[in-house]
Amino acid sequence: MRDHDGPLPAQPRSRRHFLRDLSAATLVASGVLPLLGAGCKGSEDDDTGEDDIFYFAVITDLHLHDDPEHPNNRFMAQTVEILNGFEVPIDFVVLGGDLVDELPSEDPTYYDTYDGTALHRLVELLDGFEMPCHPVLGNHDYFVQAPGFENELVEDGPAREALFTEFLGLPGLWYAVEHRGVEVYFLNSMQKDARVSWEPDRVGSFGEEQLTWLETQLDREVPCFLVFHHPLALDNAVEAGLAFMFPFEVPRAEGNYDKYQGTEYEDWTDPIYALLSAHASHVLGVFVGHSHWFVQDTFEGIPVLNTDSVGNSITRTAIEVDGEERPMRYHIAACNLTRGTFEVYNLDWIEYDS
Repeated sequence: MRDHDGPLPAQPRSRRHFLRDLSAATLVASGVLPLLGAGCKGSEDDDTGEDDIFYFAVITDLHLHDDPEHPNNRFMAQTVEILNGFEVPIDFVVLGGDLVDELPSEDPTYYDTYDGTALHRLVELLDGFEMPCHPVLGNHDYFVQAPGFENELVEDGPAREALFTEFLGLPGLWYAVEHRGVEVYFLNSMQKDARVSWEPDRVGSFGEEQLTWLETQLDREVPCFLVFHHPLALDNAVEAGLAFMFPFEVPRAEGNYDKYQGTEYEDWTDPIYALLSAHASHVLGVFVGHSHWFVQDTFEGIPVLNTDSVGNSITRTAIEVDGEERPMRYHIAACNLTRGTFEVYNLDWIEYDS
């Protein structure tokens, strides 16, 4: 890949201007409009001739192991190298959960004594990025090693959450990051909701406290993205790969999906869908993981994009870089502040399961 020439010139736009043109965002994200690259021509009222664009990368499902030579760890190291030298400047990286495959102990103090775990490997790899990284947790981040090939959820979820929060320096289990007038809301889809009977694992849930926080953020009507681990229950995600066989997403009864029939998910719709519906005008996109496929869909006009797994990609998506095949398991989001649009920069490289 070629080196980029540095950041694009900054041309701040008002929030009102950005929101005015959001109707084009879903078309761009779905590839209906042509991709815009660095240095493209701006709109007629843009007197510099260049659009003000920033880029961020989305990766998920690293599934890191203790062994630094494990293929998943090597794939992640290659991804760090690729994104650091990407052909457009990446302002920040978001990580959609399943950062590790499992951890060896329930006891948080264990990780102060033993420094060779997947958690330590995660910190080492993230330190290799030349730009900020913002992670959320997935179901595997709550797993502890069990006999054989099994893994189990930790009994003390809050202790595991505190462990990750401390090691990664997170501001909280869910949090917001502002970048040039755009907010990114990082959510935890492993939170128990008192209104439902299952424990989050394969199926996602956000919980009342987190959703109250999210509603407060969305009420501000700032252009935003959402990032969390479990996919939304939309047709393409529900049918992708092996997912059609069992519930694995954030439940939505309105979908009338066959795999929900006769299960505890059949009549439940998570409240996040109502929040997204009410605030669709300023939600630019939703990025999720968990399914280990590239999948695209929309909800209330909002682009919803599943990113392939860095570590355990089912299709083993790759591209050639300097004559060598390397993993291509990321979305590059291009946010055009001049035009008020969002698009997938590397859309032509991706084959979606949809």
